[in-house]
Amino acid sequence: LTCAGFYRVTGPGDAQQVLVPLIESTTQVKQLVSENYSDLQSKARRTETARIYIPDIGVEVSIEAQTVGTLSADELADKVINEIARRIYNRGYKGNLPMKRAVGVGEDRGKATCETLLVLLNKNNHGTLLWAVALLGSLAFVFSMLFLLFFCRGWGKAAGIGLVLIAAALPGSLFIRLGSEFFWDTNVGVFRGAMYLAFQDAAAFMLMFYDIALGAGALVLLVGVIGGTISRRAKKRVTPFLELQRREESMEEEPWPAEGSITPPPPPPPGGEGRNAGTESRGPEDYTT
Repeated sequence: LTCAGFYRVTGPGDAQQVLVPLIESTTQVKQLVSENYSDLQSKARRTETARIYIPDIGVEVSIEAQTVGTLSADELADKVINEIARRIYNRGYKGNLPMKRAVGVGEDRGKATCETLLVLLNKNNHGTLLWAVALLGSLAFVFSMLFLLFFCRGWGKAAGIGLVLIAAALPGSLFIRLGSEFFWDTNVGVFRGAMYLAFQDAAAFMLMFYDIALGAGALVLLVGVIGGTISRRAKKRVTPFLELQRREESMEEEPWPAEGSITPPPPPPPGGEGRNAGTESRGPEDYTT
């Protein structure tokens, strides 16, 4: 489930949503575009059909002059940042963006984490994670089936599948929800805030897989419990008929006495000795043949 979540985060659309605020808050791209906005506008007026290269941002970005001339400074900066995020995703991060200076406790580590995120969120890793999801998913399926075959039977297999899904998804789901509420504070500095915000956005995308697993597990567990209950009650209703059949079979199998054989009298009831005291004993001729 975790690997599947990372696979979704590294997808084109979701990765863009994580990269854009990360680049905007940790680099000086917006500031540099704003500082060169007047020069870019003058170039756009002189060359209406050419593409203008944005200077001093470490990444080669070109925008048509006609587009540059119609955008404000903030709009142009946003367009440049989106283009940078697209190029980082397609080609990978080369460590060439002008990063801000890390000032404060833990900011150096936060800066390193932000650069690591820029390196990881790209198309190449997205394809690699697909193979990882397929491999880990197959292994999880095989081990789960072995567990169910050895330890579950009947409707218990459905209940077992539900329990496995819930047990697999619940820890990750709780961690992500608690982290989003209590741990990932975005107001703790430039780089640490950007790092926590990126984690929060990525966790929101990953949470979908955990919720699907929890819902499917609860549904399958409910089916197993209901099916097992109905099955047990049905067996209890059929039991008397089975017992009657066994009695009939046992009566058919009892041997009948042969013709001319002596059938001994039934044993006397308890205390019969006192009642039969003084009676004469009967010989074999008195028995019914």
